[in-house]
Amino acid sequence: MKIKKSIAAAAISFFPLAAPLAAQTLYVNGRIITVDASNQVAEALAVQDGKILAVGTTEEILKQKRTGSEVVDLQQKTVVPGFIDGHSHFMGLFRGQAVNLGSPPMGSVRNIADLVSAIQQFQRDKGLKEGEWIQGFGYDQDQLEEKRHPTKEDLDRVFPNTPVYITNINGHMGVANSAALKISGITSETADPAGGAIERKKGSQEPTGLLQESAKGLLKIPAKPKASLEQQLAELREQQLYYASRGITTAQDGYTSLPSLTLLKAAADRGALIIDIEALPGAHILDQVIDNPAYKFGELKNHLKLAGTKQIADGSPQGKTAYFSKPYLTDVPGCTHDECNGFPNITQEQFDAFILKTFQHNIRPFVHCNGDATIDMYLTAIRNANDKLGKSSNAIRPVTIHSQFVRPDQLDSYKDLGIIPAFFSNHAFFWGDVHTRNLGAERANFLSPLKTAGKKGIIATNHTDYPVTPIDQLFLLWTSVNRETRSGQIVGPEERLTPIEGLRAITINGAYQYQEESIKGSIEPGKLADLVILSADISEIDPKKIKDVEILETIKEGKSIYKKR
Repeated sequence: MKIKKSIAAAAISFFPLAAPLAAQTLYVNGRIITVDASNQVAEALAVQDGKILAVGTTEEILKQKRTGSEVVDLQQKTVVPGFIDGHSHFMGLFRGQAVNLGSPPMGSVRNIADLVSAIQQFQRDKGLKEGEWIQGFGYDQDQLEEKRHPTKEDLDRVFPNTPVYITNINGHMGVANSAALKISGITSETADPAGGAIERKKGSQEPTGLLQESAKGLLKIPAKPKASLEQQLAELREQQLYYASRGITTAQDGYTSLPSLTLLKAAADRGALIIDIEALPGAHILDQVIDNPAYKFGELKNHLKLAGTKQIADGSPQGKTAYFSKPYLTDVPGCTHDECNGFPNITQEQFDAFILKTFQHNIRPFVHCNGDATIDMYLTAIRNANDKLGKSSNAIRPVTIHSQFVRPDQLDSYKDLGIIPAFFSNHAFFWGDVHTRNLGAERANFLSPLKTAGKKGIIATNHTDYPVTPIDQLFLLWTSVNRETRSGQIVGPEERLTPIEGLRAITINGAYQYQEESIKGSIEPGKLADLVILSADISEIDPKKIKDVEILETIKEGKSIYKKR
């Protein structure tokens, strides 16, 4: 994709005004990557009342200067639109309440001994007594030296009487020790719940400690003491500032719980949100939200919007619970038959009913689908709803979250049905080697096929799924452009994007995903002045160095909300 290098003075455009207004802030002498339809690059822009007033040359923009105007000399620094989070879990707050068990670069755990030591240190640091629950997050079996999940015995050796539960980096499974299983009543006689599995020791029904998908819900972990509203609002502000430091001006909370939705609504009503939050109430609370007049879907108000509802239809490909039409090529935990394809979390009947309900209420569905077999179920449900209601899904813009291993023929269906794939190119780095081993090169090379989707005329977004991977949009851009694995291999070289294509996936395409492309996502007159100032021009530097570019400042509706010190 070529970039038009500059906007000539004659091409300068202004936001139509009833009467001439002086710009409040003028950004001049820079590299303004507008991400407009032509990907033009300008020198300067003017901001008035939180919106972009004009874009063009420094000479023309300085004509908007009046008494009181602030002039910011960018000194050839680069400005891009504020980053729009395609999918993450914004309300994953309270990061200090669980021990980080991630492997590099997410943490320092390299083997099971490190993992157990980290839990011990957390217990000491928090002053937890024997018998008090300990929770951990982020272990990755594929990055441990043992190349396996921990077992209950690994945890029992140090914590025989203290219940411990550690969640996998994918969030779809975790391991409980014997004390936690006993408290929760999980035994060899406990049946697998619908949409989940309890891994058993070979040749018996005794649990190993690994609980997959809905089986996690069998644990009886006591609720933590509820913080005061003021404490929650303070933590919410810290999370917003954390996202802003990554250049994000629009964030998503995927699978919002009722308490989280209540807190977000309280924050919005108090004017305590400084970035836009796109909340997706989970399918399990949809009826409660629909019946509550305090909530209205599709309206951005006070920086909060209920963008749709989220359903989780399958699991994790690296965790081998994503549902495929062809089997995994390596052993699958808990699977004792020959065709180990993973499994869906819901039935086709449940899928059909969920999509029909969302369409009937004009609520946009955002559905987690990793495996191609799950995507087939989603397509069937959408076509079923279209047929029953006699309408087209194109106006609704359904979203497939992750869409990690979509097939080429399914992309054609996306185009026909107006489906937006929210891809996850970080998988190329974090698990590209793992997918090649578990699924084979052909499937692995087509993970998050952003390039093919674009060629088919599909508007696709990209995301980090934080806290599964870091909320680092420039690293995300780097993975979409380079598709380099941990071992340095290139997975799916034909799916690599240009830097500008990658930038569009996390700006204007993100705005399209939220049906907000008319107000944000590009640097054009009339749109919100959501901006990020970068330390280098991502379109000009060596693509391998994109991940090293720094966020210097984040601006939301004309106001600076983060500045690097």
